[in-house]
Amino acid sequence: MVSADLSGKIGDELRAMSDTMMNISRLLHENSRKLEVAVEGTYASDGSDPRVRLLSEALHVSRKADLELGRTSQRMHQTVNMAHHIPHIGSDAAFAQERAALATSISTLKEERNELETLYEIAHTLNSTLDFSEVLSLVMDQVINFLKAERGFLMLVQDKTGEPEFRMARDNHAHTIPEAAFDTAKISRNIIKNVIVSRQPTLTDDALSDDNLKEHESILAYGIRAVMCAPLLVRGKCIGAVYVDSRLATRLFHPKHLDLLLAFCNQAAIAIDNARLFDELNRAIQRVREDKQYMDNIFGSIANGVITTDANGMITTYNAGASLILRLPPDKVMGMHYREAFQLLPANVGLIDLLVNAQSLHEHGTIVDRSINCSIPGREKEEIISLNFYVSSLRDTQGQYIGMALVIDDQTALKRSEARAKNIRHIFERYVHPSVVEQLIRDPMALNLGGETKELSVVFADIRGYTRLSESMPPEEVMNLINRYLKFMCEAIWEEEGTLTAFQGDALMAIFNAPLQQDDHALRAVRAAWKMRVAVQEYQRLQPQEIHVSFGIGVNTGLATVGNVGAQERLQNYTAIGDAVNVASRLQNNVSDNNILLNESTYHYVQDSVNVGKPFALNVKNKSAPLTVRYLFSVS
Repeated sequence: MVSADLSGKIGDELRAMSDTMMNISRLLHENSRKLEVAVEGTYASDGSDPRVRLLSEALHVSRKADLELGRTSQRMHQTVNMAHHIPHIGSDAAFAQERAALATSISTLKEERNELETLYEIAHTLNSTLDFSEVLSLVMDQVINFLKAERGFLMLVQDKTGEPEFRMARDNHAHTIPEAAFDTAKISRNIIKNVIVSRQPTLTDDALSDDNLKEHESILAYGIRAVMCAPLLVRGKCIGAVYVDSRLATRLFHPKHLDLLLAFCNQAAIAIDNARLFDELNRAIQRVREDKQYMDNIFGSIANGVITTDANGMITTYNAGASLILRLPPDKVMGMHYREAFQLLPANVGLIDLLVNAQSLHEHGTIVDRSINCSIPGREKEEIISLNFYVSSLRDTQGQYIGMALVIDDQTALKRSEARAKNIRHIFERYVHPSVVEQLIRDPMALNLGGETKELSVVFADIRGYTRLSESMPPEEVMNLINRYLKFMCEAIWEEEGTLTAFQGDALMAIFNAPLQQDDHALRAVRAAWKMRVAVQEYQRLQPQEIHVSFGIGVNTGLATVGNVGAQERLQNYTAIGDAVNVASRLQNNVSDNNILLNESTYHYVQDSVNVGKPFALNVKNKSAPLTVRYLFSVS
């Protein structure tokens, strides 16, 4: 009766185990069907996506586990039937033998069930993430825990070089071995390389006594006792190897462990390959995002307006330059058809007609350009906007039309600058040195044509003996002679970058410190006056005495108002007015032939650079007090 009770208990236990296995098999079967629908139905056409390939591999693992569990359950049912037919009578020895065989069978079934459950859990864990680093860590932790190894190393083959490279190392405490320690890690690299090349696993449960490993000196030198290494194979390609060892125990690994490691590596290889593909995909996406951001930054930073549309005319790109030029914010145009977006602009801009015509010509890839002058609400009042439009078709790599690109070049500032430069040249090119004109064009803000009061140094020069010449010479000869003298004097002024502001009959007026700032304007004015005297005397030395012309020159420094004087858009002249100008004129009226008088205000600035006569008082018209003046003898 004892054997009958035992047989009943065994049968009950086996039935419970069989039911459990059937439940697991049922769940796996249901999961397989769901995966099958997902992979072979909805996503069947997208085999390039690594996530779809991951689903395919998971389906394969699920189907295999379902099959194995079915087989195991069937064997359990057979064992239950055997237990029901165990004879209730017989010797104790026979019963003990039957019980031992049954116990062994149960133990084997439990072990197989545990192994299948472990492989299933490993597959589930490995497939739970696509993060490359996380997958590598999971692989090593799972294999070390699964095989009770001391440590494990994972090596991957580099695609570019074909050489193996360590990518992850962990110990049995789930600690990562630092990358810096890979080169000094005391492991057998030759075993790993042989496994990768041969694609065959290797196992030794007592490395020190294994004759096949005596050629690997590192095994002996490092005291490695047990070693197991298996390749990572996926789609017929070896992508690396998993290496585990122990320096503490022998007989740690058995052939069954190697079979389990191979099964594990098959799953790990798929997970690693999928994670690597997914990582490459993410990097490619990141590069695309960076490139897009880079292009967006370029579009956003350029001054020209850039607008693109798709094949249906919907606006896909609209940069800050376009918004600034057209005064249409991006949120009012992005994603809209260009007809709807640009109807907000005045009709004289003509953007809609331009794009319609360009779209009709897209088959020829024509670049349509147009220049217009228009007005745009939001721009400066009464300002004429000058725009250049360039429109071209966009095509993909197969030459198919995919939209249009419009570039808007705002020429308004350039036209305004050109007009300002033309005006500056018109006003100044006859009166100042060309280098001064160029400086004014480069920096128009330095010029205030509307008038400003500032300190100036003024030079006045007047011809002596003009009446005598007019009586003794024909008018044409008198004019030619005076012009020759004035040319010498103008050149002296230009050399010091002064501004000729007036020719008043036989008199000449020049100012310094306008239109450009000149900190040494007083010295420039005095040097110009001295150069004028030297030039006149040199010319006189070469001419007959009867046609000599002399000048009287006065120099004064003081406040004056300088700017454009004259009728608007008719006759204007850049000149200076004020007491400082009047005093300079009075000085030249009171000076003898070819002499130069300096007022005290000018001498104050140049006293260290000139040689002058003694100061004396000079009464001049419209001045209640006499001026203190000096004759200029030389300039250092």
